Amino acid sequence: MPRRPILTRAAGLSGIVNIWPRRPFHPMKPRNAILLAAWMLGSAGLTFNPGATMAAEPAAAPRGTEPAKPAAPIAAAPAALPPSQGPVATAEVDAALGRATTFLLTRQGPDGAWMQNPAVTGFDCWALAVAPTRNTSEVQAALRRGLDYIAARAQPDGSIYNPEQDEYPTYSTAICTIVLAQFNRPQDEKILRAARAFLLKTQFTDAANDGVFYGGAGYGGGKSKRADLSNTQWALEAMYMTDRLDREPASNDSEKARQSDLAWDRAIKFLEQCQNLKDVNKQTWVTDDPDSRGGFVYKPGESLPGEKGGGSHNTYGSMTYAGLKSLIYAKLTKDDPRVKAATEWVARHYTFEENPGMKDSGLYYYFHTAAKTLAVLGQEELTLPDGSKRRWREDLTRAVLARQNADGSWSNRNNRFWEGVPELSTSFSAMCLGVTLDRQPQAPQP
Repeated sequence: MPRRPILTRAAGLSGIVNIWPRRPFHPMKPRNAILLAAWMLGSAGLTFNPGATMAAEPAAAPRGTEPAKPAAPIAAAPAALPPSQGPVATAEVDAALGRATTFLLTRQGPDGAWMQNPAVTGFDCWALAVAPTRNTSEVQAALRRGLDYIAARAQPDGSIYNPEQDEYPTYSTAICTIVLAQFNRPQDEKILRAARAFLLKTQFTDAANDGVFYGGAGYGGGKSKRADLSNTQWALEAMYMTDRLDREPASNDSEKARQSDLAWDRAIKFLEQCQNLKDVNKQTWVTDDPDSRGGFVYKPGESLPGEKGGGSHNTYGSMTYAGLKSLIYAKLTKDDPRVKAATEWVARHYTFEENPGMKDSGLYYYFHTAAKTLAVLGQEELTLPDGSKRRWREDLTRAVLARQNADGSWSNRNNRFWEGVPELSTSFSAMCLGVTLDRQPQAPQP
């Protein structure tokens, strides 16, 4: 999710950190007044989840700033990677997904939205659609309302977002496109075509002026002047899932197919600029450190964990999986040096007890991205540097199940990237379990 102002009690007022986008903090603006009040609550030992909505009524405060209902205590995570324990019973996974469904249904608004946010609504629809109760009348109705809410947020320029709440049109459009394409309702095809065209237009395509951002995607709106790998991986997944719309038999326009191919060529250039691999990336931050070789950073020259010695930047788990998945979507083979290097990085840093390089920050994003990446990589078993073999579906399933809260939700103690908001982390977890079960969402019955 886009980074919102994050409150940290220990830091006092200086803990109101406005990251992503970095803008001055104005305490009299409605949203920031609520954040200031939240800091005061934090000083009293209370909790606040920015952006969540109350379950029993539609959002009333501006820009989705209502506090969520308190989440149940978060289950303690294992301290180290456990030994392989064999397959997890499908019934156990389905029981967890059933509890998550019960939780999510209580958080959906009357208009079909979660948090009045099309992207979060899309994630939560996906989560419901892989649950064992996905074909019940209650869940089918919730899916229809949620997907209709997303479709109704389509804008004249092809973007899909809530302009009253959301400042990130490219990010929101990419996620909503992925979701609508997966559900593949006939009535959404026109929206998907327009959204695809919008995403292609937002790609950085000026080779002379875009520099290392050439071929990437950013948030859109006020953050459109730079690209990053997180937004790019969402945009590329959306392009991958709608690629058929610009090719026969869905389209007879050969120019659209050519432009699509060019977009993928440009995207590969950006992915190379984010990978720590000297064979293809000549930037000064790239290092010979064998531990970092093949990994990815957040954007060229910047890595969220911070810098390593020698002027290099940390590669880390969630972005390396995002980069690897994007290379595969770009139709690079397993033998391609860029794919091989990223796959080797994954094997060296294999764990689901943390987001490698980020600890618990972005953990559920990491779970979801790793699941999708390993599924499209097509390797059910990974060989680690010590020669041991791990079946990732089993390991990832157990890691996710161990962290479910008593109320059926998932949430992160570390609220960076909104992961303290259970509507988001629950959807990431449920979608991850859907991948480990190899269960794909289907369009709800009309």
